Amino acid sequence: MTEQLIAKNLLLSYINKPCAEQGKTLVFLHGWRSSKEVWQAVVKSLKLKVESYALDLPGFGASQVPTRPMTIGDYADVVADFIKKLELKNVVLVGHSFGGRVGIKLASQHPEIISKLVLVDSAGFAISSAKKNVFGVAAKIAKPFFKPKFMQELRKKIYKHIGAEDYLATPQLQQTFINITSEDLSTDMKKITCPTLIITGENDQDTPVEFGKKMQSLISNSQFQILANAGHFSFLDKPEEFINALSSFIGL
Repeated sequence: MTEQLIAKNLLLSYINKPCAEQGKTLVFLHGWRSSKEVWQAVVKSLKLKVESYALDLPGFGASQVPTRPMTIGDYADVVADFIKKLELKNVVLVGHSFGGRVGIKLASQHPEIISKLVLVDSAGFAISSAKKNVFGVAAKIAKPFFKPKFMQELRKKIYKHIGAEDYLATPQLQQTFINITSEDLSTDMKKITCPTLIITGENDQDTPVEFGKKMQSLISNSQFQILANAGHFSFLDKPEEFINALSSFIGL
């Protein structure tokens, strides 16, 4: 069931799979340019006695677009307010990619509301200054050059090649994107105290296995699992393996 709620003065859209029994609560966070629907197959496959929520982060899906640039801390505060307003207990936060960044910040700054953390193909380290400069240059030159329709396919290929595709595909969130990718969360990782599961697809090119290994070295109470033959969306590439890993970690 899709519902709405205001958190930190922003209207959020979310999916709720209720459970009659009181127990653990799963909260799913999507990646950049994604939405709550990406988790639907996982939520439906959870034949567990657990309540699940998947929400659209501000600026994505059916949630409100922020009127000002946001930071990872801002997103973490929104999710914290979401959890508090719904009075959710025993929360297991599951974050994919950008959602993992938010999860890291949330577990670091609001440890009292997170019982366990699951980072799935998670981002968390800063993009280099050289690459950030590419974003700015691409934004200035791309629009007039690629205006003709026949150039659109070439545009996508070039954006992907230079790493600016995500930046240019969300023009209303470009400064937010820079804020988020500029922040290195290594210090936040060291502050995480809750049990943490790090899952990475073996063939993930966006947040490679090395990222997961580094996160495990920084998060004290953590374990790391690689899903074979899976990419950046490892939970979609290997759904059964992902569900088994998640179920085992949260004890259901």
